[in-house]
Amino acid sequence: MLAILFASALATTPPAPEPDITRLSWMTGCWMQVRANGRVDEQWMAPGGGVMLGMSRTLKDGKVREFEFLRISPGADGKLAFIAKPSGQAEATFPLKAVTEDTVVFENPTHDFPQRILYKRVDARTIIGRIEGQIGGQARSMDYPYTRCPAGN
Repeated sequence: MLAILFASALATTPPAPEPDITRLSWMTGCWMQVRANGRVDEQWMAPGGGVMLGMSRTLKDGKVREFEFLRISPGADGKLAFIAKPSGQAEATFPLKAVTEDTVVFENPTHDFPQRILYKRVDARTIIGRIEGQIGGQARSMDYPYTRCPAGN
């Protein structure tokens, strides 16, 4: 009888709720990575309506070399996903894999590269963006250590 009650309780336990996008509010704002011959800028709007919108651009030798439109929003299944539209490439979707207080991981194992996109809050002025995956069977990754943009930038 106890086993039947336990099985019944398991069957009626609702699934854990999906992570609230406001948990990613720490990504909000202007971020930049300065390089010897340019910089990478990434901007994220605060969560609103269940969505965060972002954009990035890579400047090299005073010219825009790459840009990307970004979105974190619920997919058709209601789960959060990172959607990227890089310059000259098709849109790609990376479903949420994990989220903690200071880290978020999105993953799409079928994407060419990257297969994983991660953001980690180091402190109030620093985050690290990271892309990971495989190219030709070789593990690859790139880190983007960002600091908050100066005021007015």
